[in-house]
Amino acid sequence: MRIYRALIALAIAAAPAVALASSPDLPDWVTQAAAAQVHIPEGTHPKAAVLLEDKLLTVGTDGQITERYREVVKILRPQGRDYAHPIAWFRNDRKLLSFHVWSIGPDGHQYEVKKDQIYESGTEEWGILYDDVRYDSADVPGADPGGVVAYEYAERFPMYWGGEPWEFQNPIPTVRSVFEIDLPEGWQHRALWRNYTSVEPAEIAPNHFQWVLTNIPGIDVESVPLAPAEEALAGRMEVYFASNTLPEGEKLWTLLGEWFTQLAAPQSEGPADIAGASHALTSANADFTARIQRVAAFMQQQIRYVGIEIGIGGYIPHAAEDVYRNRYGDCKDKATLMIAMLDAVGVRATWVMVDTERGVVDPKVPSMAGNHMITAIEIPQGYENPALKAVVTAKSGKRYLIFDPTNQYVPIGLLPTYLQGSTGLLMAGADSEAISLPVLDPASDTVNRTAAFTLDADGSLTGSVIVKRLGASSDELRRLLTMSSPDEKHRALEDALRNDFSSFQVDKEEIENVSSLDQPLTLSYSVSAASYAKNAGSLLLVRPRIVGSDALALNDVRRMFPIEFEGTGDWRDTFDVKLPAGYAVDDLPDPVNVDVGFASYHSDVKADGDVLHYTREYIVKKVELDAEDYSALRKFEGEIYSDENRSAVLKKVN
Repeated sequence: MRIYRALIALAIAAAPAVALASSPDLPDWVTQAAAAQVHIPEGTHPKAAVLLEDKLLTVGTDGQITERYREVVKILRPQGRDYAHPIAWFRNDRKLLSFHVWSIGPDGHQYEVKKDQIYESGTEEWGILYDDVRYDSADVPGADPGGVVAYEYAERFPMYWGGEPWEFQNPIPTVRSVFEIDLPEGWQHRALWRNYTSVEPAEIAPNHFQWVLTNIPGIDVESVPLAPAEEALAGRMEVYFASNTLPEGEKLWTLLGEWFTQLAAPQSEGPADIAGASHALTSANADFTARIQRVAAFMQQQIRYVGIEIGIGGYIPHAAEDVYRNRYGDCKDKATLMIAMLDAVGVRATWVMVDTERGVVDPKVPSMAGNHMITAIEIPQGYENPALKAVVTAKSGKRYLIFDPTNQYVPIGLLPTYLQGSTGLLMAGADSEAISLPVLDPASDTVNRTAAFTLDADGSLTGSVIVKRLGASSDELRRLLTMSSPDEKHRALEDALRNDFSSFQVDKEEIENVSSLDQPLTLSYSVSAASYAKNAGSLLLVRPRIVGSDALALNDVRRMFPIEFEGTGDWRDTFDVKLPAGYAVDDLPDPVNVDVGFASYHSDVKADGDVLHYTREYIVKKVELDAEDYSALRKFEGEIYSDENRSAVLKKVN
């Protein structure tokens, strides 16, 4: 249900009017589901409810699978229309056999969408030039609050790795969810559960198994601060099936890794032109780090991200030779070319399947749930370099440097924040396994703000600011600065400063090292703000924290979900304010020193002659916290907010 919601909504909004079948006979499963009562937990206000999800897989001895899927959704609020779009996905290797749509209006009128009113559309995704994934859908009558939308499709596709997910928990509540699998005689199956209490299936016919869940709560994190992705929180079952004995436990990861390696390995065989290009990048006696850095820079700077997704679920990468010649590819293509180029200079590497949302891939539940492919570069035994921080050790004893060649703004040695703390599938043939991607030390991701200001007696403030960012979290800003015009950059800076000043002027902007990933991304500017300090008789109140806020906006709602930070980091401010003539410090805020284990915050304000000196340091040490830590986090963030808004008191002395 979750895929391409926004895209589908736009497509259906522009769809033609629907011709209706007169007095349709709705299937029994539609009318029965429509009569179901929706259980809404106290304090929740869902936009819609899934009355029924019903998925049946029929596995053939020829390796073909037929899927029959049914869904019935009731719209509870106007925004719930977004959840009531009938859709049937298919692609070149997944043949759509049938698709039917019905609805019941709020007034009880029943409708059936005619076949010639079902339309076909393609998907749109950033960076994807062509994708053979398509979908059938329809504009449904009666899709208003109180209305019900139902649809059914059937499709046939080949069995890939011998597994299938049951994604039974949605952002909205589900009244009833059913999953069935009909296996050939003698076949085995195994079900693995995540984020939900497991249930045993009923064998409703020989080797035909059915699981049923009822009253499944929705996973709605729309208004939850620092929430993990819905897909990381939702319950899911992975079922595996095979004609022979299924491996146990972690060996299922190996099964998946072997399957992908067999598909992808032939594509990484680099011809002579790739070898020549690789050798041209680096000398034969170059250090290991120098070799991988130059290949990584080539991948980031010379190979554009452009996807052409065709065949076998979009899993097979294009040949390294084609990616090199065309100078473009998607994530798995770029990883494949990098593996080929590294091999040419004597460095072994392989693929790692991950998801760009932390927590979607579960180390305890083997699956192909990831949406992204990166590389694992084997580090020579005994080799050490402190610049290589994103390192994991596999069960084989081999150490791997994890690198995302698709992200052109995070240098090799580091790891994008969206991957830190995640689980990935190391694709290494018989040594394939789930690996935990590292969470980097806060010292590897820093922001240093320094500023010097002059305060006048009328409260106006002028000064210059220098902000230096270094580390993985600067990738998004580097990308935006690379893509933005000078006017767009200026407006972005002004938008940020509106959080600090009621009125101001900014000029002398300068940006350095946007593309030099090993150097701090540096922003320098001058700013003037009238009436920054507040007059109170003979006193002048000035906020020592001039620019930049680190406080997070939290609410006091009872926390149900874990807490997730973007990443670790170390943020420091050093601000000097020259006092106006005739004023001296009368009172200063007390120092703040708070350490809650997962983060720390220290600030201090001192007077040195006619200069007010403000320093602070904010360190985040973890990326994930339990829900029980929310009260401690709220108190901690309250301390930061309070410190950021305190004032020093200046007194007129002559």
